[in-house]
Amino acid sequence: MTNVSLEYKHRELPTDIDIENMLKAADKIPDPFFRLRAKALLALFKKFGKRRKELQLIEMNDLKVENGLLLVTFNLAKKRKLGLFQYFKFLKKTSPEELNKPQTELVAQWKLWRETKEGSHFREDRRTKSVSIEDKYAKLILEYYEFMKNKYPDSKWLFPSGKSIFGTAYMIFPDRHLKGWELWYIIKQLDPQVWCHLFRELKGSEVVKEKGESLESLFSVKRTLDLSSVDVAYRYIDRLGIQKMRTEVQ
Repeated sequence: MTNVSLEYKHRELPTDIDIENMLKAADKIPDPFFRLRAKALLALFKKFGKRRKELQLIEMNDLKVENGLLLVTFNLAKKRKLGLFQYFKFLKKTSPEELNKPQTELVAQWKLWRETKEGSHFREDRRTKSVSIEDKYAKLILEYYEFMKNKYPDSKWLFPSGKSIFGTAYMIFPDRHLKGWELWYIIKQLDPQVWCHLFRELKGSEVVKEKGESLESLFSVKRTLDLSSVDVAYRYIDRLGIQKMRTEVQ
């Protein structure tokens, strides 16, 4: 999130201790499905820094283990808001009389339209990431994945939707995935001060710390977070990087 609101802009990124405490909170969840799900979701956010939408869309078939590696294929879900020209084309097809309104009014309507389904779309693409199966977070993902294969073999989604039955059982909907706010709620239950996109910031900061303020860092941030352009990657580096000054001796 490169254009963050003031409410979130100055929040501290979660530390290793924060994440360990969140895992401990998950361990207190009595039901094994909810417990393993919470830990796997947290592990995916931490390890890959993906958007909520991209975790929603993980299918069971998107996880594989090959040559000691956990492979996870993500559907990229970068939302792109359409421009003013596209809005004019939309009006020409749907409500041509609207084009006669003053420019200031059309611009105001366009800004509202960009928040609708018609005024934006998600970039569709797929990327595969890998991590050693010995990684602590990969183990949490795999534990939940194996549980899902055994308990809910018909589920299409890694995080299927469901509902509680009489407060004593939980029925999943194998053809429907959880909504974004439901993933957010799972994370909030582990730590009310942590929000999902902070893990994306955290992953970007990890890359910047490893690579420094360099051209390599620029492309590494872009590739790691699957950003749309190096311009967006630069904003991560500009915000999260610590510039190293030249040492001068007397």
